[in-house]
Amino acid sequence: MSQQDSNTIRLEGRYGSAADEPEPLTLRCNLVTYRDAAFKETKGADGSVMRSVVEQPSLMVSGLPTGFNPAMGDWTHIVSSLLPNGEGGTSQRHAAG
Repeated sequence: MSQQDSNTIRLEGRYGSAADEPEPLTLRCNLVTYRDAAFKETKGADGSVMRSVVEQPSLMVSGLPTGFNPAMGDWTHIVSSLLPNGEGGTSQRHAAG
């Protein structure tokens, strides 16, 4: 992953063949923030501790460039310096930014 500032994300499509991959797209945004997953711990009847995810980890982006349309490409990965491993797979949810 190339070095990026915290308000930049890069969209990449990674497929079996490079010929099928869309051009990567780097977007400078107003604000990019990462929120870790939230967990709830409960004790079972046998005393064991169970941990359940109550909030999925998320990368929140606001102030996308004017004219950006998520349908412009078929991206599979988001690259950001804020993500724990520097990148993550995309979901099908899109929010207005």
